[in-house]
Amino acid sequence: MIRPVRDSNLVVMYHYVRPENSDGVTGLTPEKFGRQLDLVGKHYRFVTLEEYLAQHEDESGMALVTFDDAVSDQYDYAFPVLEAHDVPAVVFAPMRPFSEETDRWSTQHLLHALAQHLGWAEFERRVDAILGPLDLDQAAVDRIYHYEVPAKRRMKYTLAFAVKQPQVREVLCEINRSVGLDAADWFVSAAQLREIQAAGHAIGGHGFDHVPYDTLTPKQQAADMHRAQAVMTEVCGAMQRALAYPYGSSAPETEGIAKGCGYSMCFDTAGRVDAMNLERELGS
Repeated sequence: MIRPVRDSNLVVMYHYVRPENSDGVTGLTPEKFGRQLDLVGKHYRFVTLEEYLAQHEDESGMALVTFDDAVSDQYDYAFPVLEAHDVPAVVFAPMRPFSEETDRWSTQHLLHALAQHLGWAEFERRVDAILGPLDLDQAAVDRIYHYEVPAKRRMKYTLAFAVKQPQVREVLCEINRSVGLDAADWFVSAAQLREIQAAGHAIGGHGFDHVPYDTLTPKQQAADMHRAQAVMTEVCGAMQRALAYPYGSSAPETEGIAKGCGYSMCFDTAGRVDAMNLERELGS
């Protein structure tokens, strides 16, 4: 398995690109996204995932643009900017939103959507009313969610790492029963995902349930990857794909499991530069 090389090539990680931020989402405006592409283009040569996979060990100066989560922002706002700049990208898509499941929300994104709809303070109030007080490792909170504003880190860490995912899902679904948010409004559609791929961009794996792999047993990790691969093949066709670990988290055995599932390359978050830190990384 091959890992990204950060000192000689650049891999940039994006999530949300939208005209305005909200309590649930912190992202870049389309205008800033375009300026970042211009900035990266002054220092690096943009490449496709296929080029990066084939050449990154022997060549330097390459830039790979990646997006996690396949949210609707990426089709509505980022995709047109990529096309205008003629820059290829990789979209790492969790597969629950594209499955036949009745509930197509991934937990992390239901969190974002509820926080956006309710406002962060009200969202936290409702979650705390169900879970009660928890003792958290603040250093871990700040390390994992370094890119997020401090006021939002505690709850994001709580729901991603401090509470087991089945319970988190129950809590968020309980809140959403009184709100009624639809996952179809949050993620790109299957047709849009295929359109992105047909335009020359790569679609990669991001798990089925978008659960941190270091919270799962090896068997559970394999089951999640197999399930994701099956849906991905149905939606976008059969081909070798890269994998971005949900939350950037993995266990010692995760990479081997991914290789056995046919993934060509694994990305974590440490090997990618978050878009929020890009100007600082480039010294601009």
